[in-house]
Amino acid sequence: MTSIRLPLPPRFATDCLMGLLFHLDRAYTLTIYGSEVEISGPRPKLALEEVLGKKAAQVLDDRAEKGVRVDLRLSGNDKKYRDEIWRALSLPPDATPLEMIKTLASDPLKDYGKVRLPSVLKPEYYEYNRVPGYAGSENVRLARDEYPINVVAMSLAGYLLSRVGAARLERNQWVSVVVTPVITASGLAIDPNYRFSIYVDPVGRLAKDLLQGKGWLDGLFPETALALLLACTMGGVQFKLYAVKEAGGQEPATIFSAMQMDLRPLYERMRELQLTDERNRQKIIWIAKSSLDVNAQGLEKTLATRFALLLYEVLSRARPPEEFVSVVNREYLSIKLFRDGARSGENKRAQKIQQLVESAVKVSKKIWSSLMQAEAI
Repeated sequence: MTSIRLPLPPRFATDCLMGLLFHLDRAYTLTIYGSEVEISGPRPKLALEEVLGKKAAQVLDDRAEKGVRVDLRLSGNDKKYRDEIWRALSLPPDATPLEMIKTLASDPLKDYGKVRLPSVLKPEYYEYNRVPGYAGSENVRLARDEYPINVVAMSLAGYLLSRVGAARLERNQWVSVVVTPVITASGLAIDPNYRFSIYVDPVGRLAKDLLQGKGWLDGLFPETALALLLACTMGGVQFKLYAVKEAGGQEPATIFSAMQMDLRPLYERMRELQLTDERNRQKIIWIAKSSLDVNAQGLEKTLATRFALLLYEVLSRARPPEEFVSVVNREYLSIKLFRDGARSGENKRAQKIQQLVESAVKVSKKIWSSLMQAEAI
């Protein structure tokens, strides 16, 4: 058994670095010791070479082939730091981040010197008040420090790997969506099976699902609808989700929103109510996406958001299931009366509203039948 230690940069960069290291082979354990992370296993250097050159590079290659961008958007200052990293790795100025990752994989522990973090790895420095628990002054100092170039480069690789896609906030405004693991304790080894079950595999499912829409998530708000969508896609998991406004021109990267999400209780209740099968998951996804969609308007948006909120509260045990069943069926009767009295050839929006309500009705029927079965036992 051999061990190596890597120094940890400030919070967001560390989260990105851990997003990469969580993908290490199961033969290796990770342990946080204060400002360092220890990698223990048969051949830690080889493990880093493989997670960079095989895992990260392959995932990013696949995304690029499907039309998802894998570049880094940098401010003017960021480009200076990038150029320092590229020179240290003997890369030409026009080399891509993917080429950087593949080059780093050949010798990830070499001393390449030190460099400051580009803003994409310290967005909390610019809008620290948006990150819960952010300590301000100490992190400002850390963000101005220089860090080993190999660690900064690995953190950039982790950022690209953890950036599962993008989400629209408004019709002409978008953010990158970065999903990183939750590190709960210092001094305790992180079980390899835990790494994969709680983070690597679920995030892989989410990224694969988003690839169908070229990496676009329907939206981020309301958070209740987002939680439903992610629970249906990822299962009962725990993670951090950052919405990052990437750099451009002289503007640095900033954090628009940061959420720590624990979907385990939500997903467990879905299991109890028999909502985790493919058919019911797709119905819930339809409701959640309709609520998140920034292009949805009027009654469609209102109903979807109401259904998503009620269902979330039911799954969180904040409201009785019967309330969701009652509201959904009341809306169904209202829509049915409107449809029966409407002219044929109703517009597409009316059809979407009908499909939304019918999806909610089917979910409510499953909830009701699950409750009846539980009472009969």
